[in-house]
Amino acid sequence: MQYLERQGVHAESIDMEEKDSVADTLLAIAESNECNLLVSGAYGHSRLREVFVGGVTRGLMRHSTVPLLLSH
Repeated sequence: MQYLERQGVHAESIDMEEKDSVADTLLAIAESNECNLLVSGAYGHSRLREVFVGGVTRGLMRHSTVPLLLSH
């Protein structure tokens, strides 16, 4: 966090209680904090793995109510 502060970015850590999925948890936190943008790394898995496990990137893209900035 010190690196971000030196760059002029205010950041804080939040203890979170996981909901149905990681994507749902992140989106709930973004909504409750009235965030204007959600920034996340984007990574894809094989289709078979995502069918059984799911994918955070896919979940964010499908259900986000805030703008997303995704980087691969």
